[in-house]
Amino acid sequence: MEWLSYTIKTETEAEEAVSAMLGELGLDSLEIIEADPLSAEDKALLFLAPDAELQPDAAVPEGELQIRFYLHSALDPEASAAPQDAEGSDDSYTIHDRRYSPEEIRAIEAAVADGLEKLKAMGIVRRAELESGISREEDWRDRWKQYAQPIEANGILICPAWSEVPEEARERIGKGELKLLRLEMGTAFGTGAHASTRLCLDGMAHLDLIGKSLLDIGTGSGVLALSAFLSGAERVTATEVDPACEDVVFENLRINGFDKKSSRFRLLMGDILTDPSVQEGAAGKYDVVTANILAPVILKLAAPGAADRYVKPDGVFIGSGIINTRADEVAEAFAANPAWTNIRTDFIGEWAAVTAVRT
Repeated sequence: MEWLSYTIKTETEAEEAVSAMLGELGLDSLEIIEADPLSAEDKALLFLAPDAELQPDAAVPEGELQIRFYLHSALDPEASAAPQDAEGSDDSYTIHDRRYSPEEIRAIEAAVADGLEKLKAMGIVRRAELESGISREEDWRDRWKQYAQPIEANGILICPAWSEVPEEARERIGKGELKLLRLEMGTAFGTGAHASTRLCLDGMAHLDLIGKSLLDIGTGSGVLALSAFLSGAERVTATEVDPACEDVVFENLRINGFDKKSSRFRLLMGDILTDPSVQEGAAGKYDVVTANILAPVILKLAAPGAADRYVKPDGVFIGSGIINTRADEVAEAFAANPAWTNIRTDFIGEWAAVTAVRT
């Protein structure tokens, strides 16, 4: 699969103005490439090696940045669907991959070029160069794997399936001091390294999961579900809306020695908020409910009759994937629902998790 890639090279101070101009054109999914996007401390929070270079492009000079957006062409030979109308779609936690006709693409290119010229004419932007190219899925899909490294959380070493287990960790695993979770990703979210996933893992670390039940909403790669099993959970139900995750979850079950046909595990494909079949399949009361998604979905789960219907009295809900600027809003939504008490907010960098106890 391939996309048309557009890169605007400009100065750091122009980021807000150029991004706003693109947003007015409906181009709001932007990639910002900076001279030094992450400090060593930032990389440590994401469990990346200090020397990991996350930008595959040539180094961006200090004081400059690149703003990039992508258009998926309707002429892509691998795209079987017709161009889609994005209007009215719900992008709260899925990626809307609209395909543009050649006419639409030419109009967007002209509008962006015109917008940049106007910003320069007004003196808002000194320099802005627009470049285009082709971005192919195979060029970037697995590039990040070379930087992934094992991380330890809650007595579990989460190790990418393609990497070696460190010698020190092997000794601890052999002594029973550490449990090993192998993780293949495909295109699913959830390596364990992202701050939002780590917030859920840290929240689970405070709980006694032995013999307990867990519902994982938006399971992605299945990292939280599998971590719950390794921590002693007896029964896990997982839900996911992305069809690409289904094979990944079952592969991760297999490589970690779990039977996908076991009555201890269920994967329900669909939206637990709107799909009656998923709601019926997940019916019951769980000791723990996790949801590493995004703030708009967590807000819906906070409402009466949403997540609370699945949690036992004194059971725990852990919701992550919340950008820190929306943490108070999410916490207030749980506080407004009398089904929840003992609401706590935790942070790692720019990400937050909200934990609540069922009354």
